[in-house]
Amino acid sequence: MSESAQHQQLVQLIISDVIYTVGQDHNCFISSDAVDEFSLSPYTEEGFRPDLFYLFKDHLIIGEAKTSDDIERIHSKQQYESFIRKCSLFEGSAIFIAAVPWKDHATIHNILQKIRKKYPGNYLIKILDGIGGTI
Repeated sequence: MSESAQHQQLVQLIISDVIYTVGQDHNCFISSDAVDEFSLSPYTEEGFRPDLFYLFKDHLIIGEAKTSDDIERIHSKQQYESFIRKCSLFEGSAIFIAAVPWKDHATIHNILQKIRKKYPGNYLIKILDGIGGTI
């Protein structure tokens, strides 16, 4: 399925953030089904493939980009839940990153906080919203 240009920009935002976080030497552990230069992300137990997956030693990062039309869809909410569940069960450092257009920050925040209540644990949820950019 061909992704929109905006979706690709959001995925690139996640990738840039992850490379900044883990360092250039570890970007080889990034998987992404949305960008050709990386290997495919693995599926979660529920059958969802995130836009970005990073696993190295005891560090897990899962990233998902959503355009305004997709944020509140049932399929998207199922994806968020699957990815957050995986982070909550991970024994180590885990981060779930959602990238959305800046105007959708509050919407995604509210959705993710509801899901987080179902899956307690020692993991972070990070929202990238392209403030200052063209997204």
